[in-house]
Amino acid sequence: MPGRGIRNYLSVSLTLGLTLGLGLTLTACSTSPDDTAASSTAPTASCDEDSVASVIQTDVNDTYPGATFVSLESFECADGWVYARALVDTSGVVVPTAFFLQTVDSTWVPRSINDICADPVDASTVPPSIYLAACGVPE
Repeated sequence: MPGRGIRNYLSVSLTLGLTLGLGLTLTACSTSPDDTAASSTAPTASCDEDSVASVIQTDVNDTYPGATFVSLESFECADGWVYARALVDTSGVVVPTAFFLQTVDSTWVPRSINDICADPVDASTVPPSIYLAACGVPE
């Protein structure tokens, strides 16, 4: 798939994590999209630091045993989507991790890079800035 920059960074980070026996998938999103995905007319979740950090903390706790959410570094909201960077402690090693969230029924729901990048950018319903953060720059 095009856009190797972020993906290569995640791949190197993932390899490092697996080498250290940490077992944390750096996409840090586990839920697949469903038919209740938000449309542009659906209400969106509150896009503020506390709301985004809370969803990421819950996702880390529920999805990655032994991993601990440390802090939210940054986040960007666009049309019912969030791209966030957070620090996650995995057995004493703090790893910067990318998270992608989508509004579903006014709630943020984690989404995987695989789900976001399933369609090419020109056919995707994901906002371009979020798509490019997940999938890289198209060739």
